[in-house]
Amino acid sequence: MMGKQQRGRGTKYDDVFKRQLVAESHADGVSVSMVSKRHGVTTSRIYAWRNDPLFQEQPATPTEFMPVEALEGTTASRSPGPKIEITLENGRKLSVRDDVDAGFVLELARGLAA
Repeated sequence: MMGKQQRGRGTKYDDVFKRQLVAESHADGVSVSMVSKRHGVTTSRIYAWRNDPLFQEQPATPTEFMPVEALEGTTASRSPGPKIEITLENGRKLSVRDDVDAGFVLELARGLAA
């Protein structure tokens, strides 16, 4: 079963698994009992996770896009200065200047990794 980590005598579920079950239990037409049977987790445990703010679905961070137009025969000018290059798990590379907002880079990396 996914989401379990064996530690000592008991079984501990990881936070990702708990959030997944909480989200499933809030879906339209799905009951806690259905989720419980599907994953082999007691209903009381799922209800406890539903009441814990740690396992609630996090609101998505709004993403804004800026339109860009590329004209033939022009080249983009680059600001001099140090660059940061990030290689994502899927092999894509992201190069940014070191003065770029970290939150923007994180959102961009998440989008490219998908």
